[in-house]
Amino acid sequence: MSKKLNLIFFILWVALMFFAILAPSESLPKDIGFFSFIPHFDKFVHAIMFGGFAFLLFGLFSPSKTIAHSSKITILISIFFAVFTELMQFLLGKYIHRSLEFLDVVADIFGIVLAIGLCVFIAKRKKRDKVWKR
Repeated sequence: MSKKLNLIFFILWVALMFFAILAPSESLPKDIGFFSFIPHFDKFVHAIMFGGFAFLLFGLFSPSKTIAHSSKITILISIFFAVFTELMQFLLGKYIHRSLEFLDVVADIFGIVLAIGLCVFIAKRKKRDKVWKR
């Protein structure tokens, strides 16, 4: 994917995340249909949202100096953003009726780590394929 297209997807993803994370709790669906039977389903949503964030962010840094360098920068920014969004929910809690939840941050970090693992796997495979094609 081109950097420009990746940047567009990243910006749209972040906008969607802010909408979902900072929306007043009354505006969120209470019954999520088929997924209602899954306990703590919101934690899966957090992992997917922040995993997508990290995946798209990694694409903006890669290829930088090394895969490890891209991974470290992506992890640091992603975890900072995860903590920032929870603090925003805490600070705006009076207005949006949301609160800071430690398990949300844990789910965010879980999604980030999984996404970075996938990114590293893909990047190493691409690198290996380039060597073999020579």
